[in-house]
Amino acid sequence: MSGRGVGRAPLAMALAGALTLFVPAVWAGDAADREDAAHAKGSAHGEGAAQDGSWTTFAHGYAFLVSNHQGGPSGARSFESVNHFMTGAARGWGGGTLSLLGTFTLEPATVRPEGSPLLFQRGETYQGSLLVDRQHPHDLFVQLAAEWRRRLSRNAGMRVYLAPWGEPAVGPTAYPHRLSASMNPSAPLAHHNQDSTHISANVVTLAFESSKVGVEASVFHGGEPDENRWNIDTGPIDSYAGRISVHPGGGFSFQVSAARRESPEALEPGDQTRQTASVEYTRTTRGGFVAALLIAGRNLLPEGVEWGNGLETTWKFGGSNFLYGRVESVDRDRFELIAKRERPGTQEPSRTNVKAATFGYAREIPLLVEAETEIGGGVTLYRFESSLDPVYGEQPVSFQVFLKFGFGRHGDAGQAHPHSH
Repeated sequence: MSGRGVGRAPLAMALAGALTLFVPAVWAGDAADREDAAHAKGSAHGEGAAQDGSWTTFAHGYAFLVSNHQGGPSGARSFESVNHFMTGAARGWGGGTLSLLGTFTLEPATVRPEGSPLLFQRGETYQGSLLVDRQHPHDLFVQLAAEWRRRLSRNAGMRVYLAPWGEPAVGPTAYPHRLSASMNPSAPLAHHNQDSTHISANVVTLAFESSKVGVEASVFHGGEPDENRWNIDTGPIDSYAGRISVHPGGGFSFQVSAARRESPEALEPGDQTRQTASVEYTRTTRGGFVAALLIAGRNLLPEGVEWGNGLETTWKFGGSNFLYGRVESVDRDRFELIAKRERPGTQEPSRTNVKAATFGYAREIPLLVEAETEIGGGVTLYRFESSLDPVYGEQPVSFQVFLKFGFGRHGDAGQAHPHSH
């Protein structure tokens, strides 16, 4: 099959472009400014909370205002806002630290119910049909959780996480909270191969963590959120997950994880096993930071293995400039891409591979005293087999222009995401 969209040479150039964002930035910082992300998270989780019974609180969030243009015959245009807000409180309790955590989004009101246009995306439903070429809005309630941490020794501790609505121990830090994705308003195309479990019901997690290694186990309800984005879904605990993470220092963090999910998809009968492995890198530099993520994710399905792999990076330099990029390779079902609906059980599965490369730039502007503000934009190119040309065009090009407002820190090493390391 011949590749169309982004040809072999342009795609190689795109990959090289991603590396040029990452490699120079790795060497751009002063060694004195380096910081191990694994050690920087404690204060956001309340490990520094007062032990006299008083509460310490935190809040942070961000909102993109996006003019979104997805190219080709399957593309569309929209003006939308993707956003997340988190708040929490912590206090000493039971010889450790108790944290109450809440994460919310207004996307049910700021993104159309049928989802944000995003070529080659698939996952969840609208009006009973599979969303194809659309990224679903997230639920109003992203996380409602209580977490208790207690030190067992100078360098080790345990954590108990209870969430009627939260994140089990599978995958890397979810993309809305990753520093490496902090300037990209789009979800990864591999979201449903990697970290879509970041909104799950009835999560119970037990973890044992040292300064270098973490071992976590979760049970939870495996079903993905339904089409009502304003409520809290529920269901029996029927699925389980586990994750091992290693933090060797120097800004690196490794994780491998897997989950067995019972009936996660509304339109696809059967259970699903998800496996992920990733390397995260975060480093402070004189003029900002560099953050990168390399991830492989796959779903083990009755019809075979479905892969979703990617590399993403954000580099802040010169105090106010950002370069960001993402390169992905995802498996897709041909019928779904052509028919824009779920493949019926009578139709034989037929897989194809799609590659996408996004590159963008943003700059801080002094617009508001109350919030950090950036203006930017990005372009996405694609490579796919020529049989899809009648549906997507020979060379579709997508682009986004945005304003981003933030308070606190989006994806910062100290951000209070319960299962980030």
